[in-house]
Amino acid sequence: MLIYEGTKDNFLTSVEQDTIALEIENNIYERMHRHTAKNEFHAWENSMEYMYKVLNDQDIPSDAGIAIEYNIPQTSKRVDFLISGYGKHEDANVVLIELKQWDELEAVSGRDGLVQTYTGNAVRQVVHPSRKRWI
Repeated sequence: MLIYEGTKDNFLTSVEQDTIALEIENNIYERMHRHTAKNEFHAWENSMEYMYKVLNDQDIPSDAGIAIEYNIPQTSKRVDFLISGYGKHEDANVVLIELKQWDELEAVSGRDGLVQTYTGNAVRQVVHPSRKRWI
């Protein structure tokens, strides 16, 4: 299930109009019948501003697909942000992006793929976002 889908141009316009977080929140309510926590809403506001900066690049086609909060069927896993499109030879491509609100992190010695960061009101060992996409 996709919570938000559109083109790069749609996404950029929504961020410029400061409506993207509200659109995501409304879609979650419509599609999943649940409200979101304030911290999740604020995370979207912050993260989408950064993704706006990344996507505001002429080398990324205006019709590139943007998907936010893709819930992987038959699992409890989701992908925060996807960019999709076609390459020079019409080959399909997708980029998966895991968004985090971390200020800093440290590698966990002797534990491949784990980092230590402040999350959930405590310092915790968590899987690095790049490794999470492999799962």
